[in-house]
Amino acid sequence: MKNELAVIDIGSNSIRYVIFHPIDSGRYIEKINVKVVARLSAHIDQDGALDQAGIDILSDTLQRFHEIGLTHNVEETFCVATAAIRNATNRQEIVETVDQTTPFSMRILSDEQEAYYGYFAIINSTFLTDGYSVDIGGGSMEVTLIENREMVAYHSFPFGAVTLTRQFISGETMTSGEKKKLIKFLREQFAEIPWLKDKKLPLIGVGGSARNFVRIHQSTLDYPLHGIHQYQVRTKELGKLVDELEDKSPKHLGKIEGLSKDRVDIFLPALIAIHELALHIEADQFVMSNYGLREGLVYEYDLHEGNQRRVENVREESLFQLESDYKVNRDRMNYLGTLAKSLYRQLVSLDIIPERAADLRLLDSASRLLYCGQYINPDTRSNQTFYLLTNTDLKGMTHKDRLALALVSSYSSSKRMQQLLKPFKDWFSDKSIERFDLLGSLLKLADALDVTERRAVDSVELHIENEALLLTLDTGDHDYGFEVEKAEKQKKHLERVIDQSIELQTKGSLSS
Repeated sequence: MKNELAVIDIGSNSIRYVIFHPIDSGRYIEKINVKVVARLSAHIDQDGALDQAGIDILSDTLQRFHEIGLTHNVEETFCVATAAIRNATNRQEIVETVDQTTPFSMRILSDEQEAYYGYFAIINSTFLTDGYSVDIGGGSMEVTLIENREMVAYHSFPFGAVTLTRQFISGETMTSGEKKKLIKFLREQFAEIPWLKDKKLPLIGVGGSARNFVRIHQSTLDYPLHGIHQYQVRTKELGKLVDELEDKSPKHLGKIEGLSKDRVDIFLPALIAIHELALHIEADQFVMSNYGLREGLVYEYDLHEGNQRRVENVREESLFQLESDYKVNRDRMNYLGTLAKSLYRQLVSLDIIPERAADLRLLDSASRLLYCGQYINPDTRSNQTFYLLTNTDLKGMTHKDRLALALVSSYSSSKRMQQLLKPFKDWFSDKSIERFDLLGSLLKLADALDVTERRAVDSVELHIENEALLLTLDTGDHDYGFEVEKAEKQKKHLERVIDQSIELQTKGSLSS
């Protein structure tokens, strides 16, 4: 059995302590997440050393974290430090002080290691295979180039949210002149890196500043789906927010929903840096990864324990974990999926519906989690399924993919699906919704054909006879009465979608 695992992330702006808890599916989930806004980069003196006040804050914070770890029986802790400590001229003294005054040994990450762990979290938790990632901390800005799920280049810029604020903003509010100087500085810095051009890949945001941008953006839209991980937005939205915030006072910024109070004074320079990078690389899209350095460390530890280099199929892994979390009967779901996919393929062969590879992929995924909400309450399994899947970060899927999966897996009727779609106006075309209706009705019929959960129907066969669509159930030696009775009630959903009546018949030793 795996043990509780903790990560201490000592950054330039904050020091964060996260406890990860192992669950039945074999993964780690976040259990405790607390932070201290230490602003260590503000405690760097003229000689480039972390002053005594900063060292004391660090030691005291680590002691507080240790007490939390004792309560939760944490057996292993990764204590890592990034730019503020890495660039301090007295870093060896800081390491020794931590060793002597706290229960932890602090590991100072190189700029390459810091970039790597962010990259590693991205490729193991998102649908992305290519892109530029950016993580702007308090004292550094890590940028990586990812191609075919490999980190092919990285660079650590020696500036971050805190240092840019100190360097370019003299008062409480950024002036137009200060903004121009900041933008000029950033463009000069980005222009020096040759691989930051000619790719036109999406920009993947990691870390607190990117997280705050997404939360602000979602709040302005009253975004109806849970979660910020894998959230996609057009790059121009970054520029719009910069324009809206550039002349706002800290008092005004503090009232903005989604902006953390401890980032009010440093958020705008960070947002401008992210936006300028997006413009420089000609990224059309910004994608949020809520998994970064800390999760990258946990992925490395966990995958190493299992002798794996990385998660090979993020979507598949996510589905497997959900099956485990919600105690899905995998054998039964595989059986229902086989029936539903057989019906789909036969409808295609009869030219009743067109074939789409995306349909079969969605049908397969939805069959694996069909009515998984019965784990919460069997009587409301449809509603519970929709709630669970729309409130779970499904790694390896876009937000639209997740909603589509929730709609098909929870399908009860077309009317109910239309009700669930109301908050998601304009997310899908009418044609796409018709496909969800079709796939949901196929799964609902397959579920009816196994109402007694004993596989009474060996196979299904569709054919047209005298312009009638016949559905023949091969029941073998099984008593099929309950299955036929249920299917007769549920076939109406499929009949409506394909605009054709269906007649049920059986074959088998008990049907003669």
